[in-house]
Amino acid sequence: MNSADIKNIIKKNPRLASKEAKLEAMKDGAHCMHNSWGFGTIVCYDEASGKLKIDFEGKPAHMMDPAFCVDKLEILPDDNILVRYRTDRENLEKEMENGGEFVYNYIDKNKEDRSASTIELESIFKQLFGYRPNNVGGEDEKKFEAANKAAEKEFRKWWNRTKEELVRNPLVECPKSKNDYYALRDEPQSPEEEILHEYFINREPKKKILLAEKLFETAIGIKKHLSGEVAYEGSSEGGNAEIREKLEEIKKDLTESVKKSSRQLNDADRLRGIWIRNDLIRYIEEQKRTGDKNVELEESKLEEIEPRSKDIIEEIIQNNPKDGLSNLAKNLPSGYLSRFLDLLARIQGVHWRETTINLLKNSEGRFTKECVDFLLKWDTNKESKVVKGYIFEDDNQGKSSYLLKKSFETWLKEKTLNGPLILWVVKNRNESKYKDILVNLINENLLSAMLSAIDNESLQRETVVSTAKIPLAEALTEDQNLIAEMLKGSSLETARDLAKTLMLNQGFEELSKKSILSRIIKLYPKVQALVKTTSTHERLFVSEWSLNKRRQELERLVKVELPASKLAIEAARELGDLRENSEYKMARERDELLTAQRAQLEKDIRMAEVFDFNTTPTDRVGIGSIVSLKNENGEIHVCTILGAWDSDTSKKIYSYQTPLAKALMDKKAGDLVETNIDNHITRWTVESFSRYVDQKK
Repeated sequence: MNSADIKNIIKKNPRLASKEAKLEAMKDGAHCMHNSWGFGTIVCYDEASGKLKIDFEGKPAHMMDPAFCVDKLEILPDDNILVRYRTDRENLEKEMENGGEFVYNYIDKNKEDRSASTIELESIFKQLFGYRPNNVGGEDEKKFEAANKAAEKEFRKWWNRTKEELVRNPLVECPKSKNDYYALRDEPQSPEEEILHEYFINREPKKKILLAEKLFETAIGIKKHLSGEVAYEGSSEGGNAEIREKLEEIKKDLTESVKKSSRQLNDADRLRGIWIRNDLIRYIEEQKRTGDKNVELEESKLEEIEPRSKDIIEEIIQNNPKDGLSNLAKNLPSGYLSRFLDLLARIQGVHWRETTINLLKNSEGRFTKECVDFLLKWDTNKESKVVKGYIFEDDNQGKSSYLLKKSFETWLKEKTLNGPLILWVVKNRNESKYKDILVNLINENLLSAMLSAIDNESLQRETVVSTAKIPLAEALTEDQNLIAEMLKGSSLETARDLAKTLMLNQGFEELSKKSILSRIIKLYPKVQALVKTTSTHERLFVSEWSLNKRRQELERLVKVELPASKLAIEAARELGDLRENSEYKMARERDELLTAQRAQLEKDIRMAEVFDFNTTPTDRVGIGSIVSLKNENGEIHVCTILGAWDSDTSKKIYSYQTPLAKALMDKKAGDLVETNIDNHITRWTVESFSRYVDQKK
C-alpha cells in the first residue's frame, strides 16, 4: 500500500488513524503472521477490491481487508527467525548449532523484560524444524500429523541439548517448572550458587530435602552417593568448595526442617531427609576425624540425633504392623531401598531375616530384587551394607538362600504368590545367582498361578481406565521358552485344563492368546480338539442387569472374600502343626471353594452375550416374550421368557434354557406345545404373546 491508499483507508475508517504506522508496514513483500492462517507474505494491495492479497502457506492469494486484519496480522521484521527460516535458512541453522547462545540472543533481542516462558520458546522454535500449528491447506490429516511428528522429534533432540547448555550458562536463570520462565541475568551465577540460593529461600520441606541432597552430591563431587554398598564415598578433593563451606549450615537447617515438618511430609520423605542429614554429618565429621577415632562409636552417636530414622520405623510398625513397612518401601526412591533394608536389619536384630522375607512376599518391581539380593549377600558378606557389624547372624535359620527357596515354594503351593513376584521369578529364572532358588518353581503350578494373576489384574482394570498392557501377560506372550519350561513333565489332562483356563482368560489380546495356545498344542497336539470344541460352544444370552449382578459378585469374591480367605489361611497356619490343625484345613477348604466359584463366574461372564430385548420378535415367541398358555384343563398359565440367569419361578419368569421355554420358541398363537418334565407330560395351547420390553414401558 502507498500513502494515498492508506489515507483513503483511514478516511473511510477514521478509527484507524492511530494504526497508521501498522498500515504503512503492510507493504508489498512484507512477511506476516496470522493466528489462523499462519505465516504469509503480502503480495500487493488490490485497489479495486480495497483488499490485501496475501500468500499464506497452504492458502495462496487470500484476500483480506486491511481495516479488518490490522489487529490480527503481525508484520514480521526481516531478521525475525521465522522469516529467516524461509529466506536465510542456511545461516540460521549455523547459528542454531550453538543452541544455548541462540536462545540467549533471541530472548535478549526480542523481550523487553529479558525473559520468556518455556511454552512460548518451544512454540516458536519447533517451527524452525518444519512444525506447522495449523493445517491451513487442507492437507491429508494423516500426512499432516506424520510431518508434524517428525518435525517435533527433530526439535526435541535440539531442544534437549540446548536446555543443557542454558543450565550451564551463568547468565541464564532456568525455569523450575514447565510454566516458569527463562530469564537473563545481569550478573553471572553458577548452577551451584543457584541451587544454594534456592535451598535457603525455599520453605517447602519436600523440595528442601531434594535440594539438600543435590547440594551434598555437588559439594563432594559425586553423582549418586546412595549406591547401596556405602552411604558415603566422598573425599575432600573435587566437588564444590563454596558449597562444602555451607554444609554445616545446611545440616542444621535440614534437621530443623524435617523435625518441624512431620505433618507435611510422608514417612518416606522424612526418612530420606534424615538419611541425607546423616550423610552430611558423616562427611563433616570425616573432615575433622583423625585416624584414632572409632567409626562405630560415631555411628551410634549419629543414631541418637533427633529426628531419628529408627523412631520413624518403629512408629510405622506400631501404627500399621501388617502393611506399614511395605507401603513405606513403595514410596521410597529405588536408590534408597537397599539402605532401608539395612536400617530394618539393624533395628530388628535376630529377626531381620523374617522381616525381610515378609516384605519380599508383598514386594514388586525393584524392591523384589533388593530384598533377594540383600538376603543373599549376607550369606557371603556377613555384614551390613551401610554400617559394618550391625546385623546379628542367627545360625538356627540356616542360609538365606535356603530360606528364600523354601519361601517361594511355600507361597506357590499355598497360592499366595502374587503377580509382581511371579513376574520377577519368570524374568530371573535363568540368572546364575538366582537359578538354584527358582529352579523348582518353573512348573505347571506356576503357569496356573500366572494365569490366575493375569485374570485377576484384568478384572481389577474393569473399573479403572487404563491402556497399559498387563506385564505378566506380556511376559508370557513374548518369552518363547516359558510355556515349554513350565509344562515339562505335565500330563495331557493338565495341559488341557490350563489351555481351557487360557482361552477363558480376559487378560490377553486375542492374537497373544492364540500364540500361547499354539505353543501348548505344539507340546500336546491333542489339545487342538479343545479349540474346535470351544469355538463352537453355545453363547449364553443374558440380560444386562443379570450380567452386572454376576460381575459385582465376582468383584466381591476377588476384592473381599478371597483376600480375607488368604488372611484366614495365614492366621490358621500360625496356630501350629498343619497336620493336626483343623482351623487351617477349614480355611484351605473354604479358599478352594471360593476359587472354584470364581472360576465358574469368570467362565459364565466370558460366555455371556447381552440380549437386547428390543429385538424380541412380535410374530412368534422368542427370548423376551410374555406367553399366555392354556392347559388341557382350561387353566391359564402366563410365563415370561428372559435371559439365562433371570429365572424366578415365584414371578413365573423362566430362563430361555428351561424345557418349557425351549418348547415355546418360535411358536405362534394357536400352536400346540407338549412338555415332558420328570416324565410328566403336559399339553399346552399358545393363547397369545407379547413383548416383555413393551410391558415395561
